[in-house]
Amino acid sequence: MNGRLSLILLSSLVVAAACGSADPVPRNVAAHADTLAPVDPEQAVRRTVRVFGARIQTVPLLAPDSIAASRVQEAYGALVTPDLLSDWMARPTAAPGRRVSTSWPDRIEVQQVQPAGVDEYLVVGTLIFESSAPGRSTSRVATRPVRLHVRRTSDGTWRISVFEQPAGGVSPS
Repeated sequence: MNGRLSLILLSSLVVAAACGSADPVPRNVAAHADTLAPVDPEQAVRRTVRVFGARIQTVPLLAPDSIAASRVQEAYGALVTPDLLSDWMARPTAAPGRRVSTSWPDRIEVQQVQPAGVDEYLVVGTLIFESSAPGRSTSRVATRPVRLHVRRTSDGTWRISVFEQPAGGVSPS
């Protein structure tokens, strides 16, 4: 009995030591509600743009307006301001998303983040389009410049208030 208790105690100490050795939250990150948000505003802005860029491919703009509007809401609702969201839901084809099947917007690569006012940043980046041929891996096929304004809202979250794709179209990569 005493040996069994020692084994249980030793096992508990090993598990506790293993769990305690890894810091589950990086020191530069603070927990807010149910998400982890970087403390540094520029990092929070970059993260918001990266998440937004990753969701672009999930919005099928060639779908009927009601379906496209629903997908815009699901994909971007927590990432853009209410005004921008309502505009895109009223005109889904004005929202960024997947327009063709041979290539698709995959992500946004951030080139520059600069302050544009109190709690607002201008982000300049590149929207990367990818494609894959049967039997081949995915590859970059085109790029398009983008400009975003990201601002801190009254609840402390960072949301995109402006998304622009300057004229000139998509450039081959």
